[in-house]
Amino acid sequence: MCRNFHESRITGKLANTPQNLQTQYAYLRILERSCNEPVADRGIRRELTVPRPSLDTPREATPPPDAQHGRQTAAPRSSPPSPPPPPPPPPTTTTTTTTTTTTKSTTRRKAVCGSGEEAASAGAMQGARACYIVVRDDTDDDHGLFRRARSRRRRSRKVPKGQNGFEELRRYIKQGGDFCKDLSAILQERSEAETQYAKTLSKLSGKLLKASKDSVGSVNQAWQRAGAQMEAQSEAHRAFAAALSEEVVKPLRQVLESQHRIRKSVESVVDKTAKSLAEWRTAEAKSKKQSFLSARENEKLQDVSLDVRLGRNTGSVHALHHNHKQVSDKECAKLESKRRKAEEHVKKADVEYYTFCIRAERARLEWETAVIRGSHCFQALEEERLQQLKDLAACYLNHLQDMGPKLIQSAEKLVEPIQNCDVARDIQTVVSIKGTGQPIPEQLLPDFYAEHITLAMNRERRRQALVKILQLIRQDLERERRGKQGVESLARALQQTPNFGAEDSQQNLSEKLHHMRSMLTYLEAARYKVHSALAEIDGRARGSHPLAPHIQVTRDKQGLQQSVLKVPPWVRKESLDQLAGDSPDWTDRGAGDGNSVQPDSDFDEFSSQGSEKDYQSSVMTYPVISECNETPPVTGGRCRALYEYAANLYDELNLRPGDIINIHEKQADGWWLGELNGVVGIFPATYVEEIK
Repeated sequence: MCRNFHESRITGKLANTPQNLQTQYAYLRILERSCNEPVADRGIRRELTVPRPSLDTPREATPPPDAQHGRQTAAPRSSPPSPPPPPPPPPTTTTTTTTTTTTKSTTRRKAVCGSGEEAASAGAMQGARACYIVVRDDTDDDHGLFRRARSRRRRSRKVPKGQNGFEELRRYIKQGGDFCKDLSAILQERSEAETQYAKTLSKLSGKLLKASKDSVGSVNQAWQRAGAQMEAQSEAHRAFAAALSEEVVKPLRQVLESQHRIRKSVESVVDKTAKSLAEWRTAEAKSKKQSFLSARENEKLQDVSLDVRLGRNTGSVHALHHNHKQVSDKECAKLESKRRKAEEHVKKADVEYYTFCIRAERARLEWETAVIRGSHCFQALEEERLQQLKDLAACYLNHLQDMGPKLIQSAEKLVEPIQNCDVARDIQTVVSIKGTGQPIPEQLLPDFYAEHITLAMNRERRRQALVKILQLIRQDLERERRGKQGVESLARALQQTPNFGAEDSQQNLSEKLHHMRSMLTYLEAARYKVHSALAEIDGRARGSHPLAPHIQVTRDKQGLQQSVLKVPPWVRKESLDQLAGDSPDWTDRGAGDGNSVQPDSDFDEFSSQGSEKDYQSSVMTYPVISECNETPPVTGGRCRALYEYAANLYDELNLRPGDIINIHEKQADGWWLGELNGVVGIFPATYVEEIK
């Protein structure tokens, strides 16, 4: 019937007259039965108001003001309100407001109805209640939907951030392959120049100069000089052409073909991992949106359930019937069931979003590894190519010298540039010209609904949600730490016995250890972020953390908050050489005496009860994160090192007796932050003395 009303262009408000009361009441009954029917809207917005007549009062009665307006939707709250006072004794009847939202494609329907059909049929209404049916449709046509879907697919195929340097390297390697292809064609043509050798050689001289003019390096400069001297070599012998074809052209083509196959395989691996990363990022964004929608819907149902339990329905004073309590209990049971389902859906959506975040990060690490491996492989190919070109240039020179006294003078002009060929220097030149610098890895941290204090959510539910999220992160942290300890033990064994493993196994072990460190950094940053949100809820100050300055908060295309961790260099550049002794994370530093180590208490454990007392009694203080009751740090001053101290962690300073350190910050745990020779780091306070 909702469709029939819409298609018949019924708009406006039906007058509350005696002639239309029966018709209006019948329409209302039909609408209440068919409110859940999908509405096929054609881009038209309508609002229909149908007053329901009362069976116990005259038809001319005017509905009370609160019954006319219905229940107002509460505005978003910046913080949860305090519990309301006990409600007055309930009136004889209450009114239940039911909101149903159905979304299909771009069509949305929202119906807010007054008293149910059961209360109306029993004659419990003292006035007239209104039923508002609002049908709204986005006026997007099929072409608009297709364009948006196509634009989303195009965005998913974009090159991830950080691949610009690899793309530049790929273009440079391809340019080198094209140069080799042109060079082999040029030399082959020269070998075929027999009778018209002079004319053809003059032509090829120009081609070679053109092919090598955009290249840099000593090797390419040597070939430019060779092209300039081709004009003077127009009387070369036929034997030289045959030797040139057999000893220069064929090896060059073999190198070109083998490098082309290797380059294609490397590019295929990088493209595959980049595509996988883009797909996981798309799935992560989709699950994040679903998580936020589920949380908002849960909050709405929680507020409605609270209002029903407290008896704060605005229209309850205008209904009276002996059977209404049973109906109200039934509706309350339905509402409670919906609330529980919404809570379960929120939990499931948060876990799914967290899982997608983890998988996307692993895909990013795989892509990063593929890019690094591909870069090393391309560098090796480029070195091989340049070395081969250098050897071929030397071979070319030898044949020129054998052509007779007439060519010796012109050939000697090529001796100096070819002997000055330096592959290592050429690589450095290319890096200085074409290099884009070391890309900074970016880790997209998970942002949960409960972390954002500005979003409406019950205080206790927000705390419980954050505690559950912390439990998830804790499990992954413990799992990654156990795996990291095993890999570090194996790495130390390989270092102590160099013949124990091959070079490939050591490389794989190093990459695995890097992945684990990156995942620990990712999980540690997520843990700190959630811990800070929980501290803000309890009114405590945010703690400090080594990763805190590297976390940037932005907004994504959907307007949702997105936290990005710029991985610091001391996390990326740690090598296996630091595994000779125990190398605990920053969470294992301990007191500032230079040698003490605290037990592994890197995670805050929370009680699942959610009460304030249980929460305070269950917190295990994280060594780096400072609580609100700690002494504020003292800054300024200088100090002199008394003893020698070797840094154990990434952010510590190496001290030698007599070093003068500028003090930036004094922490209560005995570790000071300072600057020594332009390097900023921390050091134990017991190893220095202040300079007055």
